[in-house]
Amino acid sequence: MNSIPAVQSSANLYRALAAQSRPNTASVASSGDSAARSTVNISAAAREAAKSDGGVQPGIKVPDFIANWFSKDFPPDVLDEAKARLDDIKTHGGISANGPSNLPLLPENQKLLDDFHHEMDGIRAAGLQHATPAQSERFNLLMNLSMRLQLSGWEKPMNEADVQRQLDVSIAMAKLSIDDPALAPAADSAQMPDWSAGGPDPAVVPAAWRERWEREGLAMPKDVALSPDRSMWLDVAQAAGIGQDEFLAKARDLAGSLKGNALTRAVEEFISGRYLASLPDAPTQA
Repeated sequence: MNSIPAVQSSANLYRALAAQSRPNTASVASSGDSAARSTVNISAAAREAAKSDGGVQPGIKVPDFIANWFSKDFPPDVLDEAKARLDDIKTHGGISANGPSNLPLLPENQKLLDDFHHEMDGIRAAGLQHATPAQSERFNLLMNLSMRLQLSGWEKPMNEADVQRQLDVSIAMAKLSIDDPALAPAADSAQMPDWSAGGPDPAVVPAAWRERWEREGLAMPKDVALSPDRSMWLDVAQAAGIGQDEFLAKARDLAGSLKGNALTRAVEEFISGRYLASLPDAPTQA
């Protein structure tokens, strides 16, 4: 996700590339393979991928084609979006950097994700150890595109070029953040807060979100029980009296004009307003 943990994950890989000569090896990111193959229509897989990415250390052996992802020249619009996202993170914090996450994919995007997985399965069937360099490159690209699609595929229909652009933005963010102290990895990543649903108790809204809502003066439902492999936002919205279809329609409408922290805050205010209106002592309309 383009929050600080995801930026640090990509930046760690970028540091690894900078610290070594580039070898020819078969594949990386195999730890994300099972995540990328999941066909659930929410991004629990991307959540797991982000966690497994975090262990990348300088000096890791990576193939040339992944090094080339980081050395490519990005067009101005990609760099502008990467800079804007990084500025948003530095100003407002990583917890708010993506808008709502893990939401169900639009049908068009679920089909695209299934197509990615089908192509990956075809390469895997012959044995990854026997894959040609071109097949290895395509497999790793599809894995990364799958993760990226699961993060942003709830907003609007996308094709492969759209998903590739989102991947390019995330890589550009890693390159731009490499020398930025404000985005440097924590000395002990284990001490970083777990901002996703699926932390120490996956059935409870993470404390970092509760602290954010309290700090922002938002009234949010209490004692929300989170469901496995379902977006935290859907459960919180439901507890506030908002059905899934209404919530998704509102979130997608907001995503048409807002991004990053602004989108997160607008979604939070929507939930908070509905929750306040549902309380027994809520003022009645004249």
